[in-house]
This record gives sequence, structure tokens and C-alpha cells, in this order.
Amino acid sequence: MRLLFISSDAPTDLQTAFEGIQRRMGMFVEALGRLGQLDVLLYVAPDTDSSPIAIAARERSLSAYWNVNITLFQCPKFEPHPTVPLWQQQVGGIVSLFRQPGFIRTSQPAQVQALETCLQRQPAAIFVHRLQSMCPVLRTRHPLPPVFFDLDDIEHIKLLRSINQPPSSLITRLYGLHIPVLWQQECHSIRLAARSFICSDHDHDYLANRWQLPGVTVIPNAISIPATSAITPEPTLLLLGTYSYPPNNHAANFLIEQVFPLVQQQMPEARLLIAGSAADTIRAYDQSPTGVEFTGFVQDLKALYRRSRVVCCPIFSGGGTRVKMIEAAAYGKPIVASRIGAEGLEMRPDQDFLLRDSAAEYAAACVQLLKNDDLCHRLGTNARAAAIQHYDRANIVNLVQHHIRSGLQPSEALELSTYSDTSVS
Repeated sequence: MRLLFISSDAPTDLQTAFEGIQRRMGMFVEALGRLGQLDVLLYVAPDTDSSPIAIAARERSLSAYWNVNITLFQCPKFEPHPTVPLWQQQVGGIVSLFRQPGFIRTSQPAQVQALETCLQRQPAAIFVHRLQSMCPVLRTRHPLPPVFFDLDDIEHIKLLRSINQPPSSLITRLYGLHIPVLWQQECHSIRLAARSFICSDHDHDYLANRWQLPGVTVIPNAISIPATSAITPEPTLLLLGTYSYPPNNHAANFLIEQVFPLVQQQMPEARLLIAGSAADTIRAYDQSPTGVEFTGFVQDLKALYRRSRVVCCPIFSGGGTRVKMIEAAAYGKPIVASRIGAEGLEMRPDQDFLLRDSAAEYAAACVQLLKNDDLCHRLGTNARAAAIQHYDRANIVNLVQHHIRSGLQPSEALELSTYSDTSVS
């Protein structure tokens, strides 16, 4: 059986590809690779070397990285002309998903043709990784085999939260006019798919129960469960992430500027570790704030968690579920999280972690954990048990395989409706 996996978010640097999106992608690739021969179509940056030699080398690297033999196909993303005014981009995105930033890059004729070339190999099923990669599937007129769709973030919710994050200008808020057509195409994609995978029961309730959308199936984010990490006596807080991702960048600003100064008032010896790539995008990066260490990308996560007493997850935008919180729980670390940071996870506030949103409450919870060993041990032990029960990667890979097999029932090929709007701004 041949299967086709489509993504526009493949890792570019395999040495640093530890973000949640890469881990989730790898989980699906592994499951698909166990089911049959796997073709992979990647939509890549326009300046990516797409020569046969380069594609062959990347095919070998990705096969080793995923531990799955793949046949790689590659297509550059469309690059909008840099002189197109921002207002013109906004207007086009009001009437068509395929004109919205991000989605325009995978929805033009060259990207659709790349998909159709792969369809000529007659895959038994297509697995679409995220809504951006669904655009060429929505635009092709070719008959399709069963489609499986990973909607790890509900995109219209993610956009709404993003434009409401401060600082918010009129230009930013006008992107809210993109939400109706974005939501419409999310619904269309879900109805097209044999199964649509989301991260949590929270998202399932929203899509399947509130909106009565079919085939919505929970596949949680997951990690390979590590050995537990002891609670260090050092008064060290940790935030881990990639700071080119706006929700993580906002979290770092919140901790450095609003929370950590309140912690230092009570515990001057406390330290805050900001770990992960693109830390130079954080506002305070060049100011060298007292007690704050920007570690950069950390290869040895075990060592990082050993030197960290409390893990922080103050996320106020985005969607899906936070792999960083699952990982901290698996290491047995006490966690302080915001409501959105903990959203959708099978973890109980005040039993598995502390839930706080305001800066003053967040700081007080951090100080409490920095001083209270018994509370740290209780929260860490409970969090680890929840991670083992709900988020063990081996179990989730098996779950993915089960749902794909069950969705591959004999059926006639699906014919997509076509869109009269084929122009772009």
C-alpha cells in the first residue's frame, strides 16, 4: 500500500528540530511508514535547493531522522511579490483563504501541480499535515483517495487570539475579517477528510459537539517518556521554546518583564532560564536583565531539566496543546501554567500543576514552589503519572495506525468541488 504525506512545515535543521510541531509530524510519519510505502511531498522555502542531488540527500536525511524509508518530492512555496501593499493582502484574504498570508504560498498552480504529480502514483490515502498543506488538496480537480487531516491548531481560534494580543494595532485587528472564510474552509476540509485529527477533547467538543462536524478524532501530542528528573534545590525557573513563534515570544516577555521582578523581590537569588532558539527576538535580550540567562538552543534536555526547579508555561495565544508542558510533566517537574497554556491537557489544576494567569498570581505560585519541596514533589509526581497515562508516544503511534486503518474502508474516490476564484492579489 502506498500512502502520501503532505506538509509545509518540515524541519530545515534536523539537529534542532525539537519543536512541538516537528514532534507531532514525526509521530504521524512513523505511523504511516509502518502501514506501507510512504511518499512525502514537502512545500519548502523558495530558496531551497531542489536539484535532484539535493532532494536525494534530503530524502536520506529525513528517512534517518524519522526512521522511516520515504520517497521525497519537493515543491517551492509561492512567494508573493514584496511590493504588494499590506492593505491589498488583507482585502484579498477577506474573500478567499487562498489569498491569506501563509495559505497563498501553497495554493497556486505550481503547488497544485506538485500534488497532482504525486497523485499519479496512485496512493491509497493522503495524509495532510495542517491546514496550509490542505490548500492544494482543496484546489485540485483530480479525484482523491481517502484524505486524513491533522488540524493540530484550530486556525480561526489561533488567529483570533493572536490579533487580540497586545500590542494590537488597527492593521492587526483588521485581520479578524479573515476569520469567516478561514473557518469556512476549515469546516470544508474536515468534511472532506475521512478522519480529522485534533489534539484534545476540548477541541473535539468544539468541532464535533458544538458544530456537528464529522470524523473528528482526538490524537494527543505525545513524547517518549524520559527518566524522571530530581527536584533541584536551586531556585531556578525555566521557559523552553522557540521564540520566533509569537506565543512563546509573548510568554518570555511576560515572565521577564512582569513576573520575574516580583519573584526577585522575595527571592533575589532566583534565576530565570530562557532556553531555546531565536531568543534575540525577545525585547529584553540585549538588556541582560539581572538573574535572567538566555541559554540559546539546548541539545541536552535532560541536563536542562536537571538544573531547573520549576517549569513555566505562560501561554496566552495559539491553539492545540503545549508539548512543552507535556514534556515537563514527563520529567516530573512542577509546572506553573496559564489557562491557555494548559488548555486541552488531561492534567488537573492544583493537583498536577498550578494554574495562574495574572502576573502577581503567577509570581506568587513560582515563589511558593521555589520554597516548598513537598509541594514540588507532589505536583511533579502527579504530573508525571498523567503524562505516562495519556501522552506516551508509543501508545499514540499505535492509536494513529488504528484510526487510519479504520478510515481506509473501500469507497469511491472523492470529487472535490472547484472554486471559481482562481486569481490572487
